[in-house]
Amino acid sequence: MKWTCGMPAAAGGRGMDLPRKLLRPAAVDLALDRSLVMRLLGYKEGRTQLQPQHLALVDRGIAMTVAAATPQVSLAYCAVAVADQTVATLLPGLAWRSRSLARLLRGAAGVYLVAATLGPGVDELVASLFRQEEYALATIADAAGSALIHALGEYVRTALAEEGSLTALYGPGYGDWPVGDQIALTQAAGGPLIGLTSSETCYLEPQKSLVGVMGVGSPGGRGGCSLCTMAGCTYRERGGAHT
Repeated sequence: MKWTCGMPAAAGGRGMDLPRKLLRPAAVDLALDRSLVMRLLGYKEGRTQLQPQHLALVDRGIAMTVAAATPQVSLAYCAVAVADQTVATLLPGLAWRSRSLARLLRGAAGVYLVAATLGPGVDELVASLFRQEEYALATIADAAGSALIHALGEYVRTALAEEGSLTALYGPGYGDWPVGDQIALTQAAGGPLIGLTSSETCYLEPQKSLVGVMGVGSPGGRGGCSLCTMAGCTYRERGGAHT
């Protein structure tokens, strides 16, 4: 995916903007991790006893979620300057203060601003199932949506692999990066172009969405779990890398 977008596209009264790239993968092409769905549902390997009908219900919920999803991604590349605990970008007013983020991006040439969503269909599916009192199926669909947005993040990383060495996807709320920075980041990454917004209380809509950055050419390592203080996170990979 070759594209030139290191500098602001235009300047005007409302500040500078960045070129963006939109991706619309098919939900069925995302590598949804069934074991992650099970963990999100509280399954403990070797301890939780499941019957075949339980597994069939999980698979049904996953299939319904995939069918309801309309994945979309907006990407923007921006040069950054890292100093101490601050990461500054080319966009006026867009800078982040976070020790963990600065450590992750130290030496990076720039970052990809990432906004991704499964669209409103998954939220509507979960709400509809709860209204129908299909509580088990609704809970499964909710967990499957979380696993599917995780898979969408992995899809983005794979799609950008040819651009060079990338860090893990890292977003506001991880480590010591204030979640309040999510609002401006959602806008800068092009969230509104894919129907994704962040409220004043940092609530993403649609819910099954993510916003973050990936460092390009950073020698700081993949980061992820090694930078995050949430040791009990369900998404934590056993090797210590959180994507």
